[in-house]
Amino acid sequence: MPYSFKDSLGFQVNKTANVMRSRFNYFLKSYGLTAEQYVILKAINENARVTPSQLAEILGKDKTTITRMIETLVKNDFVQRHRSTSDRRSHTLVYSPKATTIMADIIPITDEVIGKMRKKFTDQDLECFLSVLSQLRSIDCLEDL
Repeated sequence: MPYSFKDSLGFQVNKTANVMRSRFNYFLKSYGLTAEQYVILKAINENARVTPSQLAEILGKDKTTITRMIETLVKNDFVQRHRSTSDRRSHTLVYSPKATTIMADIIPITDEVIGKMRKKFTDQDLECFLSVLSQLRSIDCLEDL
């Protein structure tokens, strides 16, 4: 039975993500960051001495995209690269002093906003929603074609 693309799960999830990203970009603009850059900085903060490859895996993005985004963060003095002591070809990512200061301002605000957003839903609704998203990520719609 045909259905409107507006009824597809992918469309609705993407539309919701775009709305949230747009609102977040508006907030972060004054700090010189985008939502995607913020997520990278947050991931670096939560995963000490992470490599670009590890970061790509954590965020579910390809390494080329992550590398390009890291280059921008390095150029804008948000991230520093440190050579690995065990493998000279590898490097880890850490906050710059600038990022440390800015993220100290931003994280409490974003945590508060996320907390307010979460309060709009019951714990059971959030658990169900996150479970459905996880299931969607694991479905291979083309496996039987």
